[in-house]
Amino acid sequence: MYLSTEQLDRYRTTIQKTHQWACRNWNRILQEKDLQGHYKAPAFWAAVGDAHMAGMHRKLIVDRFLRDDGDFRMSDDVKGFTQFSCTTVNQYIYSNGWLTVGMQKSGAYDVVAKALNFILKFQDPRHGGFYYAFDPKARQIDKSLMDSSSTSSAGMALLMAGRTAEARRAGDFVLRLLELQPEPDKYYFSCMRPDGSLHTDVFRTEDQWDPHSRKQKCLSTQADGLNELTWLIGKPTKFLTRLYTATGEPKYLEGAKKAFFFFHKLQENAWINYASCKTMWSGAELYRITGERVFAETATRLLDYYCKTQAPSGSWVHTLWYKSEEEQTFSWTADITYEYGAEFSDVVYDLSAS
Repeated sequence: MYLSTEQLDRYRTTIQKTHQWACRNWNRILQEKDLQGHYKAPAFWAAVGDAHMAGMHRKLIVDRFLRDDGDFRMSDDVKGFTQFSCTTVNQYIYSNGWLTVGMQKSGAYDVVAKALNFILKFQDPRHGGFYYAFDPKARQIDKSLMDSSSTSSAGMALLMAGRTAEARRAGDFVLRLLELQPEPDKYYFSCMRPDGSLHTDVFRTEDQWDPHSRKQKCLSTQADGLNELTWLIGKPTKFLTRLYTATGEPKYLEGAKKAFFFFHKLQENAWINYASCKTMWSGAELYRITGERVFAETATRLLDYYCKTQAPSGSWVHTLWYKSEEEQTFSWTADITYEYGAEFSDVVYDLSAS
């Protein structure tokens, strides 16, 4: 086992505090209208083993957000993420993947079947990637770009539901995206056009709130790692790792390693970036698979920082966007806190089981 007793105790205490925060704030969660405050909750409750709360939150999400077409939206023509519309512009079904995985873990198979039908409409038949945007008013998929975050989130949902063939095609899309990178020591471009070419026309603005900025579509090793959206490489790393675990195909493990080590090329402040949690998440699983210490060392270095910066209440501030929890909207607080609780549980398991 890689972890010491002291580390295990510290990590379990962090997860316990996160669970306590979620239970203590349930009445506030009930009042939260935005989908952003809920979409990671099913995976969280499943990860911490709280079947009662998993059932409560599942009912809330189904009653409030699940639409006839299998999408999760605040209303028939409004997705949500009102405080961060970049999500729906660039990775519309990213949240659907999280929700589907969490619903599958909690046994809501009827919800999963309905949700998968919607997700699969976004998969490009030629390249296997998933399109990144949708207009809920017009019920139209924007087929101008496929992206690796949407594809990886959808791919993890497909794997969880046993749709391995479609998941492989999604994985092959991510591998192709990695192969196409023109300057792999400098940039990771996350989007592909329908003709199979890499989308590199992204250098218009550096404003991470702007859905059309470079930061929303491309990671740079030349920029301050504190302000990069490092999940752009972290989610594909986790998906390819899970795909290797499910299929045993070496190309997916090699792709996961390639994506993982791009993170290590980023500027040093990436290690104190809250968006780097997905590299932590994938690193622990890569360690369990390979036994290579670099993966465990990466995971624990990030996890130690996140544990150290947890608020006494059990929550976190997403400092990419906010300076304090008072300034941060509650939907963002719920978003990051549910995610960390879910991912920390997986990380501790992977590092303990090795």
